[in-house]
Amino acid sequence: SIMDLGLTLGSLVAIIVLALLTAKLFPNTGRLDADRVARNIVRYAPEAQVADVMVDATGKVALAALDAPADCFGLARLLGDRVVCRLLTSADIRKVYKDHARITLVLNDFTQPEITLTMPAATLAQATKLLDGFANREEATHAA
Repeated sequence: SIMDLGLTLGSLVAIIVLALLTAKLFPNTGRLDADRVARNIVRYAPEAQVADVMVDATGKVALAALDAPADCFGLARLLGDRVVCRLLTSADIRKVYKDHARITLVLNDFTQPEITLTMPAATLAQATKLLDGFANREEATHAA
């Protein structure tokens, strides 16, 4: 009957409104941390040996210094609830820009041409030291 249809549609609308409200009030607050990055890089590349992890201030991007494989470093990005990992070499990096709080990697990859990491000074120094081995760093403020 029409009343049943009205109740069903009313319930459906209420469920949709509640779902949207819940998504707004409780966004996915997942963050990367050293353990999660190391675990996912090894899952992506079983031969990888993670020496150190530098997570950016947003918790969405991280760099990993690797003991193996040689001449690589790890990049992890949080996309939704998934961690996407890559191993990068010098050949993958077009440029590295650094300012007082950020490092921007410009990659030779049209699917992910530029990644910016914002870090506290100590972490930034570690990341700079890591990336110095992979790129000719330019002391430049980039796209501020």
